[in-house]
Formats: sequence, structure tokens, C-alpha cells
Amino acid sequence: MAIAATTAQLGTFTRLNGKFSNLASVAVTGLTAGAANTIPHGLPTTPTVIGLVPGANGLWAQTQAADATNIYLTVGSGGATAGNITVIYGRP
Repeated sequence: MAIAATTAQLGTFTRLNGKFSNLASVAVTGLTAGAANTIPHGLPTTPTVIGLVPGANGLWAQTQAADATNIYLTVGSGGATAGNITVIYGRP
């Protein structure tokens, strides 16, 4: 099954330094257990903070830092093939 990612904007907030940031959730399905996965995040900028919320079987780990187009994570053997990723990113 192909990886599907649906991004939903959750809001904008002001950080202590006065800069604005955005909060979004990326719902992910179709991950491959026991392998590295590349997930297109669909955001206008690179995420600065990533929170992984795997499904019931867990076993998610970030493989490398996110870039302008993708989030990289590995799902352990028998791990969840769906879940959510919460991200914070700067304003474009």
C-alpha cells in the first residue's frame, strides 16, 4: 500500500521571541513495518518540531531530520502502519 498523508492546520501561535509559528497534524497511513518510510508533509516550510503519535502497536522513530518536503521515520518490526505526526513550523 502506498503512503498517504493528510495535513490539517491546527492553528497559529506567537512564541516568546515574538515570532509566529504554525501547528499542524499529519495523518499517515500505509507505512511499511520493519522499514524506513518517507512521508510527504505538504507544509510550506520545513518543520522545526515533530511529535510522533503512532497507532496501537507503536514502534516509530524519526530516522533523520525533516526537510522541506518530507518527514523520515522508521517503523519497527510489527509496528503501527498508521498514526499521526504533530508538527510545528515557521511562517513562510
